Amino acid sequence: MTRTGLKRHANFVILPLLAVMIAAAGQAQESAGRRYLDEGQALAAAGDTAAAIERFEQAIKEDDDLLEAHLELGRIYTEMASWNETEFELRKRAEKVLTRALELDSKNPYVLAALGYLRVKQHMKLDGGRILSQALRRAEEREVEDPELLAQIHYYIGYVNEREYERMRDRYFVPPLRGPISASAGNLGSIWVNRGVDEYLRSTAPIDAMGSSHSREMVAHYQATLRYDISHFEAHRRLMLQLYDQGHLDEYLLLARNLVETNPGRPEARLYLGLGLHAAGREDEAGRAFGAALAALPEAERWKFRNLEPTLRKKSGEIYLQLDDESRAQFEESFWRVTDPLFITAANERRLEHLARVAYADLRFYEPATGLRGWESDRGVIYIRYGAPLTLFRQGKRIVWRYAEGGPTFMFDQTPGYNRTRFAGDYRFIAQDYRFVEPANYDRIPSIPELLDIPVQLARFRGASTRELAVEVHAELPLVRLARSADLSQGEIEGGFFVVNAVGQKVVSQTFSEIIDYEDVEDYDNIRSWRLILPGGGLLVAAVEARETSSWVAAASRDTFTAALFHKDGDPKLSDLLLGDFIRELKPQPRRRSDYDIIANPAREYGSGEAVHLYYEIYDLETDGQGFASFDVLLEVRIKELHREGVLSQILGGLADAWGFTVEGDDQLGLRFSREVDMNGRDRVNDYIKLELKGAPAGDYEIRVRIWDKIAEKMVDRSRKFVVISDE
Repeated sequence: MTRTGLKRHANFVILPLLAVMIAAAGQAQESAGRRYLDEGQALAAAGDTAAAIERFEQAIKEDDDLLEAHLELGRIYTEMASWNETEFELRKRAEKVLTRALELDSKNPYVLAALGYLRVKQHMKLDGGRILSQALRRAEEREVEDPELLAQIHYYIGYVNEREYERMRDRYFVPPLRGPISASAGNLGSIWVNRGVDEYLRSTAPIDAMGSSHSREMVAHYQATLRYDISHFEAHRRLMLQLYDQGHLDEYLLLARNLVETNPGRPEARLYLGLGLHAAGREDEAGRAFGAALAALPEAERWKFRNLEPTLRKKSGEIYLQLDDESRAQFEESFWRVTDPLFITAANERRLEHLARVAYADLRFYEPATGLRGWESDRGVIYIRYGAPLTLFRQGKRIVWRYAEGGPTFMFDQTPGYNRTRFAGDYRFIAQDYRFVEPANYDRIPSIPELLDIPVQLARFRGASTRELAVEVHAELPLVRLARSADLSQGEIEGGFFVVNAVGQKVVSQTFSEIIDYEDVEDYDNIRSWRLILPGGGLLVAAVEARETSSWVAAASRDTFTAALFHKDGDPKLSDLLLGDFIRELKPQPRRRSDYDIIANPAREYGSGEAVHLYYEIYDLETDGQGFASFDVLLEVRIKELHREGVLSQILGGLADAWGFTVEGDDQLGLRFSREVDMNGRDRVNDYIKLELKGAPAGDYEIRVRIWDKIAEKMVDRSRKFVVISDE
């Protein structure tokens, strides 16, 4: 065999040998890479993330073509990465390994899903949404039946659409020549700044249906997420938020109950259930849901629901926070009792509204990028304090909340596409200013669709002895308006009269229920009166309430008074003035309140042709040697404000002539007369006056009675306001 032939033969032998050697080395490399991959997956499942990362990186080092290692490492880096745009190191690492995974299999739905999520976290939401949609198509093409993967894809597509919807919603058309709305107060106060906001908003108009397609896509994908993962907490939360904002409470409550069932260890689930029940007016159930949630929350989070500081005036809030735990708990209990809008219901609607606002603030305003809970955010604090704004306006990054024309109004700045929102310009200081003017507002409560006012007149007299206080309360129930709210021919009106002390404990509780024919309601007597005997005491609150049981429209009044006794201390005393429509004596020489028939006027409103009937009692007048008291009565009527223009001096002169009074000032008329009374066997003088309102123009008036004890040479006086309304 020639040398050439030998050489050719040797090469022929060596090549197969090299092939065997290379194949063996590849198998060893693949085996090492797979071993590191398996170890990394086991460590990741056990929660040892750092060790898992080390194994996955070693697996890639051993075999750069190992798709699963790139995918697993990319997923971990993405989960660990911050949402903060300035903290990007881990996102860069995740992008590197996931890009390599995509090179290895560009149609792999798992890789596409992981990369799409990374893009969302990189705040490249449109690109992320596009990649996630590709992941969904590839999963369908490959007939992937992995509920966890499909739930993840649908959730993040829903999230991308939600961010786009939030960016586009609440937009207004602004005329081309208008500049951007300003958040600067300069040297002006908050009231003047908000007047400028009102003027600006009057020149704009809302744009309907902005972002509606994103809204529909968002809801559809969140619903799909729950089809694949019925316990997915975030999909529940995001979908429930949209349903709540759109007023779909039945669907919201179905999801909330499912969330409680599938996430029994999450107290937030019961918080969100309580929020929905409260919005539906199911207060007793809401109270139970909130109670269960608060009991399960960590103390630090439970405090956020108890904390009254955001709803108090700034100084009061500082004092509240300085109280010890026991004193603060007592204050909170008393606060909610005193501020309960309806004593006739078992629930405390205002406290439930407060809990619901804190729950909604967390649902709506929590910031995943920073971990800031919704109740701690600037918008969350304002929402807890004032509830939902009546007007929500967006312009660029600026968000305006307006609660009423003239304020309160607040502005926030939000970088488009981000949850993060802060007070704009000077509005952090404006919000602090409002705490002095209007610390909190709870007017809009779902279970009280309308709260009407009940005109009430309260008058205090001495009881049978100096150890007793007699209190009369006369109320005018708005039966016609309550009946009109029900749209029924017959219905039930429930109501009550209550007296509570300074810490909200009920001293008196009297309730009533009446079936009323609404078609004839105008014929009903709507005046209700109560007389009670109380021992001496401090500050009390008298409350009269009524509610139509089918419409829930309610009416209420609160009148604060001091239960001070008319003690004998050597000085004359005068009861409150009781204004009525009619007074007559029931016996020839009346000596007690019960000797008079008085039809009170709770609203203290009179037509210009009517008469004001005034009743009062004088106590402890000094007597002479024969047992007679001698005193002067000065009756003054002051015009506080006219409801139409007129020359006041001319009006006063005309009234003085018509009433027999004298003009005693620029806005005041007076009438003086003297009396002498035999006090034998009497501890008081009962008196009443009839004042004909001939020619009185419509306006606000004040009537004052001054008693001058001529023997003791001491003065005592009382006043009461009334209104004259036009007869036209």
